[in-house]
Amino acid sequence: MGIEKTKDVETITRLNEPVQTLHNQLYPERFKKYNYKEVYKYFVEIVNEDNQHFYVYSLDNSAVGYIWFTEIQKIGTAFSKKDHYIYIQQVSVNENNQGIGIGKQLFNEVLHFAKEKSIKRIGLDYWVKNVHAKSIYERLGFKLEKEITYLSL
Repeated sequence: MGIEKTKDVETITRLNEPVQTLHNQLYPERFKKYNYKEVYKYFVEIVNEDNQHFYVYSLDNSAVGYIWFTEIQKIGTAFSKKDHYIYIQQVSVNENNQGIGIGKQLFNEVLHFAKEKSIKRIGLDYWVKNVHAKSIYERLGFKLEKEITYLSL
């Protein structure tokens, strides 16, 4: 039982299925159905990049959840200051294991990583129809900073 950093593409790909399926169900016009081979190929391409991080939570020797985040360093411009922050790409916990604090423990691992690197900001986004995610992130202390809107033509 516990959390480990991983580059195990098979495990990451398998754990991605619930979140990809949810995105497809909520926004089928934007998201593809989960396709193991396509997702696997994508993760093979990025898993060894220095700024990509994957942590897996295991129970009874079985991976049941993961968090994927990107460490981002932006240079300053005439408009904005330089920035070093974490952007959470995805969090997913298998349905049978939700509600027992696994997601919170995965977030705590990201907080620990941030503290070790003296990173002061963690960002993420969620889809408006995903009200469950919104409530979780609010409970974790995330605050709305920016809204993005689109016009479909």
